[in-house]
Amino acid sequence: IVREFFERYERSRNTMDAGLIDEQYADAFTFAGPTGARIAEKQAVILGLSKGHQFLKTLGHRSTSLVSLDEMTLDEHYTLVRAKFVWRFEKPSAQPIDVEVDSTFILYIQDAMPRIVFQQEHEDFQQALRARGVLP
Repeated sequence: IVREFFERYERSRNTMDAGLIDEQYADAFTFAGPTGARIAEKQAVILGLSKGHQFLKTLGHRSTSLVSLDEMTLDEHYTLVRAKFVWRFEKPSAQPIDVEVDSTFILYIQDAMPRIVFQQEHEDFQQALRARGVLP
């Protein structure tokens, strides 16, 4: 169930399919990163999806690939998952740039339907893009 979930997660980042992303998150979830944590409302995230997708396209985003997945069952409903993704960016007349993103998730699973209730990014995404030359 968890592997299939993250394969759909990978696909959702490649297509920016709002419906697919919508079904992957709880209505409210905790998003954490290097600067702290906050409660995110799924509908606000979905509303900002188009703008984020356009931003990534201008940077040359071509694909997102799941490269590793480690999971640990916490109890009958919760699973802790560490996932690594490679985001590929390509611009004309430049070498492709791969940006590895390391994330930790807690999934709530009920009736074989996982939902993200916690997501931690181990590195600020925009800083990662800058460090690898995708952003100036």
